[in-house]
Amino acid sequence: MSSGVVEAQQVLARAREVVASCTGFRDTAISPTAVDRVVRAELARGRSPSELLAELQRPGAPLARALLDAVLVGETYFFRHPEQFRFLAYEAVPAALSRGTLTLRGWSAGCASGEETYSIAACLLNMAPPGVRVEVLGSDLHEGRLEAARRGVYGNWSRREAGPLLHPLYQEVGEGRVSILDPVRAVVRFVQGNLLEPLHEMYGLFDVIFCRNVLTYFSPDAVQMALGHLAKALVPGGFLLLGTVEVDHPPAGLVRVGAPELQSFRRPLPREQTPPPAPKPVPVAREPEPYRAAASLRATTPPPPPAPTAVGLHTEALQRIESGDESGAATLLEKLLQQFRDYLPGMLELALLRERAGAREAAFALMHTVRDNAARLPPDLIIEGPEPLPARFYRASADAFLTLGAIE
Repeated sequence: MSSGVVEAQQVLARAREVVASCTGFRDTAISPTAVDRVVRAELARGRSPSELLAELQRPGAPLARALLDAVLVGETYFFRHPEQFRFLAYEAVPAALSRGTLTLRGWSAGCASGEETYSIAACLLNMAPPGVRVEVLGSDLHEGRLEAARRGVYGNWSRREAGPLLHPLYQEVGEGRVSILDPVRAVVRFVQGNLLEPLHEMYGLFDVIFCRNVLTYFSPDAVQMALGHLAKALVPGGFLLLGTVEVDHPPAGLVRVGAPELQSFRRPLPREQTPPPAPKPVPVAREPEPYRAAASLRATTPPPPPAPTAVGLHTEALQRIESGDESGAATLLEKLLQQFRDYLPGMLELALLRERAGAREAAFALMHTVRDNAARLPPDLIIEGPEPLPARFYRASADAFLTLGAIE
């Protein structure tokens, strides 16, 4: 192997290290194609591998910035996962108001091009009573995406059926474009920030923080570091909402609230963190023996566990897929469909897993069932799942899968 090839490989390896250290991404979440494209472009301009290696030793160098721009690909749209925005409106806001707050404050951490940030602002504005202010912060590592967020003009990709327009947010400006309403813009601020570092204290604490579909790319150590910073940025009683498969237990210092698939966590109030004093014993009359035995049995018998839900089991399967256990996920989805036979999101997920496992015949059979079941439903009917989607989504997904398979 020539020295030039060895040096180029060293640059690529160092480039991945720089991306990982800046973003917290695990190695498998860093696109080798994106990194290779940036490095090859620099070499094609006549720069030597030694020059590139030297530049990559300097924090904030232009080459490092170009690498980050290449690997940070945001995917978001208005009111994504609407069930979490309903939780914000009907649980988080009343909780904040009950604490006597006069300013509702939200933070979209890892906001990409800003759709989530504006959605939070619209929700808070719509739910805030007279006299209560709203302030919303959006932060991201990618300055280019922040510039797009500040412009506040979006196309059809930001308006999807999976994200219904829950609160007034934008106005049409022609050619399929929309512009964020001025009252929503007025309460939003965008700043560059890294989740591996604590948010500057000048931004204060928040009643609600959204950090969704970001931590799924992080290494385990980076996840814990980011969660620690997020938890500390909550007011006591504030809420943190995460993506569907990003954590399988409450972050340190927080408690889970709502259904597991909601991925909502709350910072307890100070009075909730101190256990109340034990009550003084009260003398009671001696019960007849049979009653004392029955009471003892009642006290030692644990309550039955809550019945599993289709969405909860599906979420657990997604967590297994994320951890690399696709076989375990497939087994869980098979059990799910034995109990919830018409659960379309689980059918689609299992069909895709079977396809990846090489069981094409089984995958096609299940995808035919997805298409047939979806065709019998109203196209606009929202199907509950980890991400609520209309029935037409499942019909179109099955059609595309079966058509492509027929061509192959």
